[in-house]
Amino acid sequence: MSPAARSLLLSAARRQRRRFSTEAPSSTPQQQLLPKGKRWDAVVIGGGHNGLAAAAYLARAGRSVAVLERRGVIGGAAVSESDLVPGFRFSRCSYLLSLLRPALIQELELERHGLKLLPRSPSSFTPCLDGRYLLLGPDAELNHSEISKFSENDAGAYPRYEEKLEKFCKLMDFVIDSPPPEMRHEYHLSMVDRMKDKVDKSVFWSKLLGIVMQQGQKDMVDFFDLLLSPASKILNNWFEGDVLKATLATDAVIGSMAGVHTPGSGYVLLHHVMGETGGQRGVWAPETMSKPLWP
Repeated sequence: MSPAARSLLLSAARRQRRRFSTEAPSSTPQQQLLPKGKRWDAVVIGGGHNGLAAAAYLARAGRSVAVLERRGVIGGAAVSESDLVPGFRFSRCSYLLSLLRPALIQELELERHGLKLLPRSPSSFTPCLDGRYLLLGPDAELNHSEISKFSENDAGAYPRYEEKLEKFCKLMDFVIDSPPPEMRHEYHLSMVDRMKDKVDKSVFWSKLLGIVMQQGQKDMVDFFDLLLSPASKILNNWFEGDVLKATLATDAVIGSMAGVHTPGSGYVLLHHVMGETGGQRGVWAPETMSKPLWP
């Protein structure tokens, strides 16, 4: 980045930081219409994407909900605005979308309200110092051709790697989309009896046990190895080319203060592969389009 461009961005960031710290809350029609003395079943502080989702589910269940937002625009970290750098419109914080659960999109009928996801294709570009590059995306033929430039063995292993992660993602889908299971502490029972009691009395545990049994012993060993191991170990077991491993390792460090050699970073890798866009696993959307859910 040139010194002039860096100076421009720093200056814009300072202006924006001052505006956020000194700007008075905007008065909106919604704020003016709040009736005095009304009692609410729930009050959500902050109109970010998490607050809006919680409020929508409460309202869907028949509760009266008030959402309080300091700014004159809702969306929180998912907001796209153009006043930071004139002429450019971009998201302030959330630069990609993929971990939004499909169930939430369906249950809240977000597509009916105008939500449209624009998937990225290709999904990654890795330049090399020698002039070569690696391009990856949802196209299997493109991936094979690109990876073959660096390693034929890796090109053959990559579909098997994706298939293995897909199996683990399906297992995690059930855990993530299920209500938290009831945890009873019956210390007078043995560990085996406690597990049997949970399976007998809990739909969650019985279904989870069924899914685990379908995986098979080897897959479950591989699953726990992935959860507990450094991502570097997992990738080294699958591939030989550093360019491909470095590209895939980005999913293991996003949003964490850990490195690829940190134990447990394998789960971070799986966590970011779990996302999907339009039913396609691992496909991220750099952009979303929607009309307001209310005036």
